Order: sequence, then structure tokens, then C-alpha cells
Amino acid sequence: MKKPLRIGLIMLGGKEWIGGSEYIKNIILALINLPSEVKQTFEVCLLYSKKSINPDILNQLEPFLNTTYDLDRELKSRNLIDRLRWKARNIFLREANPRMSDFLQKVGIDFIYPYQTSTREEKLNLHGCPWIADFQHKYLPHLFTESEIIDRDKSFKKIATSSQRVVLSSNSAAKDFQTFFPNSKTKVEVLQFRTSLQEAWYKEDAIAIQQKYSLPDRFFLVSNQFWQHKNHGIIFEALKILKSKSIYPVIAYTGSTEDYRNPNYMDTILKTIQEYSLESQTYLLGLIPKQDQMQLMRRSIAVIQPSLFEGWSTVVEDARCLGKTMLLSDFSVHLEQNPPNSSFFERHSPQQLAHLIDECWNSPIVTPDLEQEALARDRNAQETQEFAYRFLAIANGNK
Repeated sequence: MKKPLRIGLIMLGGKEWIGGSEYIKNIILALINLPSEVKQTFEVCLLYSKKSINPDILNQLEPFLNTTYDLDRELKSRNLIDRLRWKARNIFLREANPRMSDFLQKVGIDFIYPYQTSTREEKLNLHGCPWIADFQHKYLPHLFTESEIIDRDKSFKKIATSSQRVVLSSNSAAKDFQTFFPNSKTKVEVLQFRTSLQEAWYKEDAIAIQQKYSLPDRFFLVSNQFWQHKNHGIIFEALKILKSKSIYPVIAYTGSTEDYRNPNYMDTILKTIQEYSLESQTYLLGLIPKQDQMQLMRRSIAVIQPSLFEGWSTVVEDARCLGKTMLLSDFSVHLEQNPPNSSFFERHSPQQLAHLIDECWNSPIVTPDLEQEALARDRNAQETQEFAYRFLAIANGNK
């Protein structure tokens, strides 16, 4: 019997980047929902650090994993000889991370993701594939520090010049890679991720969760970290336009209120809310449990996603698997995701967004919409299976 492919997934994200954690989580949940005869062909191991792991996510995933590894413990230097040996390999053999390489081989990982393997590692049958989330710094450089831009450019160039393959989350990002690295021989793999729908989301009382957060019966939901590129400001401009017409829709916002690139961004948000007198229409809920977020999504009139840039929007995929109405900014990745029940607005036009909000606000929408949820559940089963098979093809090195 052929030995199962031992897949190592490196947990991403943490408090500063929830999307990274959701990305790895959705890969795992998609894989474990494959038919049993397929699941016998692979094992899934999770590698995490204290900084990258949310204990709740770890508890949720552990029953589905073959093994978990705490990298803070596993990669801890145990003696001077090891440190000298790793340093020598780094300098003379140009191995980027010999300590990690030794560990992966010791525990028998066959495919590690996302991770750029060296030529030496490939010869030892340790394969990996790096992932580029997006090229946001090329389009919105003013949102990055100079050092961040230098680091991203250096990292992406290394992938383009020395990696056999790279994973990108959209055809739009794949096109960007080819634009910025036209001479690269790196094979581009497109992996459009999907949210794996969880049965628990349908067992909760959405109205009770709405009441838990003291929300009115009718509201829109925005589920984004308060980062500048998420473009929350256009919503306040749209509400200002509607207020001048005596239309007062309510918007609830979930997500971390900290932007490490722009620590003053939240102050700007609060000042705008006060300046436009939108306090009674604005509910800032902060970072809430995923289960609660999904109940508010079910209960909302529509999900608004105004972002200026995404690699592939997790919020859109979450809303897709619930069959939600969505109001989306019109940049290329949202257009590529193109979920059912979505309307697009020009990403810099509060007038267009105001028009769409007004239309939804005045429509007789009953939430949760059980009919749309049932249709979405059927679609989600097929979509997440396609996502899982696509990931396995990449892990197996299939062309």
C-alpha cells in the first residue's frame, strides 16, 4: 500500500491578520470533508507558533489533524553544535532555514505549505510551495512603510527567481505576477479558496445573537479589520448622502480596530462618525467570535465589502456559503469571485454605494433567508470539494 502523503500546513496570521488563519483553517476543513477513500491517501499536520495560533481555532481543528507541532518548542536550539552547524549551512550552502529543514525531515513531512523549499530539500524529497497573498504594495504603496515594501519586493523576487512553483489565490494575482516578473520561469498555481460551511452555523439562533449585540432588526454588516485599504470611509460618505435624503440605514461593523501600519486610523473613523452625526446608525462591535459573526451575517439585510484590494476575499466567501446578498466594490478580485446575489459599485463612488444601500434598505428582505441558505449549502459542498482537490493536486505536484 502506498504511503500516505504527509502534508504540513504552517499556520498563518494571528491577531494582526485574521485572514491568514482563516485561509489555513479552510484548507484543513475542505480536506477533511473529502470522501474517505481519498482521505486515506494523505495526512494533515499543523505547524504553529504562539504568535500565529488562536487557541479557539486550534481546539476546533485538532480533532481533524494527524499531528500538531509547536514550532516555538520544536525549533528551539538545544546545543551550541546545532547552532554552529545551522549557521554554517546558512552561510556556505545558502540554506534559508536549515533548522526548519532538519525538523521537517525528522517528522517525515512530504509537502510543506506555504513554504519555499531549497534545491537541497527538493533532492531530499521534501517539497513545498510558497504563497503570495497579493501585490497590494504595488497598487497602494502609500499604505506601506518603506521597509515593508523592500521586504515584500525582496521576498517576491526570490520566489520568482528561485522557486519552482508559487501559489496565488486569483487569476488577477497570477496576471500581476506575470506582469511584475515577466521573465520568471516559476510555475504559477492558482488556488481560489472557499469557506467550508459548518453545520453549527445553522443550529444557532441568529435573532438571539443579534439581540446579544443590541442590534436593531434591520442592519447591514461589514466584517473587515479596520485597515485603511478596507475602505470603511466610503460607507460613511454613502450614509451622509442618504442622511441628506432622510434615509437612515444602520450598519454593524465587526473586526479588529487596530491597524499596525496606521495606528491613528481608528481615530479618523471615530471622528468621521461624530462629524457626520452617524452615531445612532453605527455599531462598532470589534473582534467577535466567528460563530457570532456568522449569525449576524445570516441576520443582516446584506453584507457590504468596500475593500480597495484583496488577494481573495474571505468575507465574500463566508457570505457566499450563506447565500447572502452582497454589495461589493468593483475591483478585479471581487469581480472574479462574482458570488450569486451580489451587486457591484465603483470603489471610489459613495453615490453608487448609497444607491445600492437605499435599494436594499427599502426591500422586504426576511432574514435569515432559509431558501437562499439551502441553495448555498448545496453549492458549497461542490465548491469546497473542488477547492480541496485542487490543493491536493498542488501538494502532489500534479501538472
